Amino acid sequence: MILTLLALLTILFIAIELQKYFKIPSPISLIALSYGFYYMFPQMVLFSEKTFADLVLFLIPILIAADALQLKLEDLRKNALSLIYVAAFSVAISITFGIIAANTFFVEYALSTGAIIALFAMVLATDPVSVVSVFSSFNVPHKLAILAEGESLFNDATALIIFMFVAIPMINGVQIGAMDIALVSAKVIFFSVLIGLVIGYAGIVLMRLTSDSMSELVVILLTAYGAFEIAEIFHFAGLLAVIVAIITLNTITQKSFDAKERQVKKAKNIVNRANQSKKIFSTRFMNGIARRLSSDVSSIERHKQNLNYVAVLALLANTFLFMSMASIVEFSSLLEYKTEILLMFLITTVIRAFMMGTFGIVSNLTKKMTDIGVRWWSVLLFAGIKGGLSIVMLQMLPKGFEHKEMFDAIVIGVILLSTFVYATVLVTIIMTNKKSFDEEVANEVH
Repeated sequence: MILTLLALLTILFIAIELQKYFKIPSPISLIALSYGFYYMFPQMVLFSEKTFADLVLFLIPILIAADALQLKLEDLRKNALSLIYVAAFSVAISITFGIIAANTFFVEYALSTGAIIALFAMVLATDPVSVVSVFSSFNVPHKLAILAEGESLFNDATALIIFMFVAIPMINGVQIGAMDIALVSAKVIFFSVLIGLVIGYAGIVLMRLTSDSMSELVVILLTAYGAFEIAEIFHFAGLLAVIVAIITLNTITQKSFDAKERQVKKAKNIVNRANQSKKIFSTRFMNGIARRLSSDVSSIERHKQNLNYVAVLALLANTFLFMSMASIVEFSSLLEYKTEILLMFLITTVIRAFMMGTFGIVSNLTKKMTDIGVRWWSVLLFAGIKGGLSIVMLQMLPKGFEHKEMFDAIVIGVILLSTFVYATVLVTIIMTNKKSFDEEVANEVH
């Protein structure tokens, strides 16, 4: 177990350094190094089949919490219509197109509608950690980052709700109609959001009771895992509950830190004035200002450190999931289903290109939505990198599912292709349009 942890940490360190110095997206490095490690040390077992499903479920809250901490409620409000379109409506329509495509290209497998929905939910779910990782290395407009990261995060919630509450019951023989889907979705979303809000506010209460750095980090983790577990106990969407809880906690907490930053700025101005004319303020007053300034700066830095700690935990969790891919599906199985993998990759890419294209048209015609040009469309298209959640959903398929081997190969194959192809193209697009993006960033700041 210690050797496995050492391998995880070593792979993560190398991936972070490669991204830092060579702009190589960490998902590419993580997957390449993970497969390399597995084939160099095939005797090293990461997990047993019995524990793996529980382990990957254990990782979901930290993966989602890290990305939810990047989003602010104000940004979500401003881009609400856009995010609803790309993360909810778009996924639902994409799966509808997927059913048509699967009945055309995978007809020989005689897949049931439930199985097709499950397959497309898995390959349409994107990886927020990968998207944030790529964007962190480049200067991109804030609105574009919000659309890409928000779409990736809420896309996961939509895909998982469809997978768990529509696809799995259908695979198990439950008859579900359009009205049933609408009612179940509305119920799950409402109660998941409600649980997230309650746990989020509970986290705020705990956060206000402490000023200790480690306690604040523990509160963030308690909020994420508490929301997930309570939602799952009542058979709602734990992932959505985590998103809402963390955004609620972060929004209220961030307001407090924004106020402290304004106080710091004001205190610095007073100190600067005092330096210019020492007779303006008394020594006692200046000592009080200095103590307050030191306290506020320490508090702000502590909060930023905790966000970095959570991000590192998420990267470590993602590394574990990527390392697990090699042991789930061996390279020989990927070759066996190479035609199906390539077909699914092309189908999902075309569907995503079409849906992002329609989003661009609709958003440009609507004043309340962000205008999307060709450059932004291309970034949003290739920001659809697949990852951890798809692996998690593979473990949720019913035992004895007849197409399990093929689904494993297709999902892992699409994750590999999307990581290497999408991430590479995404970086190329951003670097090629660096001047235009820099100008847009400057305009946003202005």
